[in-house]
Amino acid sequence: MTINRREALKVVAATTVLGSTPLGSVFAQTKQTDVIVIGAGLSGLNAALNLEDAGFNVRVLEGSSRIGGRLYTAPESEVPGHPELGGSGIGSSYARILYAAKRFKVPMEASRPRTEPRHGELMYHVRGSGIQLDEWSQHTLNPFSDENRRKAKLSSFQYSIYKNNPLPKGDLQAWQNGQFADHDISVYDYAKAQGISPQAIQLALGTNMSYGSSAHDLSMLMGYQSSNMIRTLYSGPNASSSGPMAAKDGNQRIPEAIAAGLKSEVILDQHIRAIHSNSDGIKVTASNGKTYQAKFCICTLPFSALRHVKIEPYLEGIQAKAVQQLQYTPVFQAHFIPTREFWLEDKLPPSMWTDRTPGRFMALKNDPASPDRITSYLAFVNGTMAKYLDRLTPEHATQAILSDLQKMRPATEGALKPVKVWSWNRNPFAGGAYAYWGPGQITTFSREMREPWQRIHFAGEHTAVVNRGMEGAMESGERAAIEVMERLI
Repeated sequence: MTINRREALKVVAATTVLGSTPLGSVFAQTKQTDVIVIGAGLSGLNAALNLEDAGFNVRVLEGSSRIGGRLYTAPESEVPGHPELGGSGIGSSYARILYAAKRFKVPMEASRPRTEPRHGELMYHVRGSGIQLDEWSQHTLNPFSDENRRKAKLSSFQYSIYKNNPLPKGDLQAWQNGQFADHDISVYDYAKAQGISPQAIQLALGTNMSYGSSAHDLSMLMGYQSSNMIRTLYSGPNASSSGPMAAKDGNQRIPEAIAAGLKSEVILDQHIRAIHSNSDGIKVTASNGKTYQAKFCICTLPFSALRHVKIEPYLEGIQAKAVQQLQYTPVFQAHFIPTREFWLEDKLPPSMWTDRTPGRFMALKNDPASPDRITSYLAFVNGTMAKYLDRLTPEHATQAILSDLQKMRPATEGALKPVKVWSWNRNPFAGGAYAYWGPGQITTFSREMREPWQRIHFAGEHTAVVNRGMEGAMESGERAAIEVMERLI
């Protein structure tokens, strides 16, 4: 029996969208492990789910001691209101992840804001001065000469430069087709060509960035792709009016529910050190000396982690270059419990957008019974400032944040109790929060990097084409599962 990609897609659609039973009559099951999946995040779990639904035997290996990958909900015992340390909002177009939540009976609710404060609850603190939002357009520290840019919010300015998007609306694969290579330049170079001063670029495009570490190392083409996805999926007559959603009790409940629904157990604490591929199959070796064998492997490790895994035969050419060079956005978080309502004392907005170590210092309101009560504070730090904090011990990093806060707002002194520090950059299984593309990288290796190597197939949000984030992870797992199905039959 043979099956092509179109037929494989029909099988996946039948098993995942219509919720039918595993197709044992279509795909012969064997006692031997057909596929080893490395990583129990969304991409790995969705790959395993699709393969099991099609009747194949799967073994999932996870390096850490928990399920979820970069979906990680802080335990209530550590941070009141259990905020998300990883993926936060689930868009209305995230069909795969919403279907998985429905299939495995994970209740959903409105997403809880993390770095998007309510109206009137945010102020700026830049270059040593506290500035109310309504003062910003006329403030002497505003570095823009153009009147429209002077009025733009710093928190969303980076999105405004993508408005002249050359990508065709509705074509979510265009960014990788090679026709837009001229736009695969740095955000800095583009902004400078638009007449924006280096000082303004540093403040508005190089501080608290959503992607990248600075305006120099982020490709404009990536920004256009993200903007094209948003305008395609979330605007127009067919767009959903509902806002972002989240799993009740935390987004980590979704991968946990998928894992519980698998036939095979997810084996934790298997830090993979080597993947060997030959004509007979795959052998995977963990740091504890355990080995696992199968016919094929789907590796969902971020390239920041994969580059520390020995692959035999060695990756070659552009694919090897991609694994070594693809970058991941640094994200550092420090969580605090307020012991005093200092925002009432100094009569200032509770949240701040800063250019110092607190980054986006946000008041979180995660108590459904008291929606106006501040349950915790979060210093959400990106880019070069996150890299600086990563070089300190967690204790020293926390003290650096508190010291800066006290200079900005003296009322915070003694009013914040540190309860948790989390760095995605220092996590050995992540090496950063999510992938981003440097100038020229999309053109150089975005398509080639996800190609199968020997008996190894690659998945993860970094290999997605149409979507980003959580749905991108799910998309990539589905794609890799279909690739392997074609080779198993």
